[in-house]
Amino acid sequence: LLLVETAVAGGPRIGIAAGMGVATVDLLFAAAAAVAGATAGAVLAEHEAELRLAAAVVLAAIALHGLATIRRESGDVRNAPTSGGPLAHYVRFFAITSANPLTIASFAAVAASMSLGSAGPAIAFAVGVGAASAGWHLALTAAAGHAGRWITPRIQSGLAIGGRVAVLLIAAHLATSA
Repeated sequence: LLLVETAVAGGPRIGIAAGMGVATVDLLFAAAAAVAGATAGAVLAEHEAELRLAAAVVLAAIALHGLATIRRESGDVRNAPTSGGPLAHYVRFFAITSANPLTIASFAAVAASMSLGSAGPAIAFAVGVGAASAGWHLALTAAAGHAGRWITPRIQSGLAIGGRVAVLLIAAHLATSA
């Protein structure tokens, strides 16, 4: 959601840089999970409820903050200033993704369920995750960056509200399944 809004506001170049920040963390976390393998999966599995609850709190806070700011904003993010260039957005989204406990937990769970006993499969897993993430984020942010020219403020507002409500629903699901 934040990634798409950033791409709409800043254009494809800013959006792609932000998306590659996310993809870089995905690659690094997948590599760490592949190396740690079953050990990390077992440790994280012991704390799954706490991780889900922490993620639910973070997601709910982000969604509620976003809903509160929608009322203060003009609604047209295309004219909103973007702070910093592509590098700043890459670093920002790298940091945001790094702070998400579910990112590493999900990769560790997948890696733990696979037989990554040697370097070849572990490298293939990490590279595959990194390439898939980069491809997805490239397509998503490039499309959002280009679509930003045609999305009206009313549609932007509706998408922002809908997206934040969806994030709240995900947070509620995580909290109740913890």
